[in-house]
Amino acid sequence: MSHQHYYQTLGQLLQVSDVERRTVVCGAHTGSEALFQNGTLVASLGSATDGWDSDEVLREQLSSPLEVVIFGGGHVGLELAHLCVRLGLRHTIVDDRSEFCNRERFGEATLLCLPFDEVFAQDRGWNRPIFIIVTRGHDHDRLCLEHCLAMNHRYLGMIGSRTKVAQTFAHLTDRGFSPSQLDTVHAPIGLKIGAVTASEIALSIMAEVVSSYRSGAQQVVRLDSALLALQAHNRHIAVRVIGKSGSAPAEVGFTLALFEDGSTAGTIGGGVVEALAIEEAKWMASDGSIVDHTTHFDLSAGEAASIGMVCGGKIEVLFQRR
Repeated sequence: MSHQHYYQTLGQLLQVSDVERRTVVCGAHTGSEALFQNGTLVASLGSATDGWDSDEVLREQLSSPLEVVIFGGGHVGLELAHLCVRLGLRHTIVDDRSEFCNRERFGEATLLCLPFDEVFAQDRGWNRPIFIIVTRGHDHDRLCLEHCLAMNHRYLGMIGSRTKVAQTFAHLTDRGFSPSQLDTVHAPIGLKIGAVTASEIALSIMAEVVSSYRSGAQQVVRLDSALLALQAHNRHIAVRVIGKSGSAPAEVGFTLALFEDGSTAGTIGGGVVEALAIEEAKWMASDGSIVDHTTHFDLSAGEAASIGMVCGGKIEVLFQRR
């Protein structure tokens, strides 16, 4: 499989669900990797054709970046947006009232000031978003919920009393939605903390959202879709963090790409280590005989000072020709 097809396949898979990436990190097939979805091999890249269950393979759960779409720019929507900013989450505000959907009110959000039905008339580029429905009226909530249920999402919640929720679900059942589909909706929305004010309600909602995307013990690597697109269409050296200990400023899964024109995209944590890794990637790019390999950077006391670092820890970096 070509590297272009491989990365395009990865991007398509992430639009549907999480993906497991298995990478050979030692031995003759170092750098080979494969994608598994629901335990089934979907795509591979490199010289390895089997052995994906061996001890020489790093397993990572890959997912798309988190994005929150909030329907309703009222008091609760505003408080939700504040929490999204604090949590570093990309977020979109949807409301048909310009006085509640404007840049002065939402300084860091993507704004869609449109009638709710028009929002769904075209593809908005949302990739399995977190949908939060807190509009000003039942009819708007029901319309948004109906459309959101038909789209891939990682979380879907709607505000409202139990009576309102029951009425909405009865309407959607009449529209052909199954009980299993409706069971995925968090409604009434939010954790039960006795919330009363808009700020408290927003806190209960975001606590439930965080609990949802943090569920499961395995660490998730969230891939940048823009970086994936660049990797698909350009030859490059991929630089990936595959191991970490201590307080090194990187996480397993961090990725940087060095392209043929010398430009880079992504990061493995910045600082001196990233600069050294880029130099090694340039050396690999200039010499076609250099095979995929790993390099250790020791930032622990005693060696950290020699490369200008004081944070401590160790990281292992994989260099792949793509």
